[in-house]
Amino acid sequence: MKSKQIICEENFFHDLFMDYYPSLLSFACYYVEEEVVAEDLVQDVFVKMWEQRGRWKAVENFSAYVYQMVRFRCFNYLRGEKLREEMMRSYREEKVDVMEANRYMEEEIFRLVNQAMEALPPTYRQVITMSMEGYRVKEIAQKLNVGEETVKKRKQAAKQVLKEKLGKLYLFLAPLI
Repeated sequence: MKSKQIICEENFFHDLFMDYYPSLLSFACYYVEEEVVAEDLVQDVFVKMWEQRGRWKAVENFSAYVYQMVRFRCFNYLRGEKLREEMMRSYREEKVDVMEANRYMEEEIFRLVNQAMEALPPTYRQVITMSMEGYRVKEIAQKLNVGEETVKKRKQAAKQVLKEKLGKLYLFLAPLI
């Protein structure tokens, strides 16, 4: 069962809330310009006041005190929002930079692979190209009208040339061949 003191404090606090909430909400809306956010901020202030109710009873000018608390809470919120927006802007810019770098690397890898492919003898290039298109050794042999061993040798020789020309970039190409 609640003590009489707690009940009195709750009633007093309820009356304060009812008296001040509408004007504090309007005051907070002036700063944050969003009623839903302002409602949360004002309610946060009242929760804090309830938690620290032993302190504010000694305040001489309660009205100024509570308005000051709401104003500070609004400023803290706005400061946090500004920081969040700056971080998001920075993240988006960084993401764009990374995307541009990735696009550049893809284009450069593609250019180097094409250059290496063009340097292959035509018969090797044909076998590698068909292999990258998904044809099997037997199918390549049939299409080129050569033996399967010839296709295997050309493919192996082409891979060796590409490894030498591309170095570590060959690792990007190897799964496709």
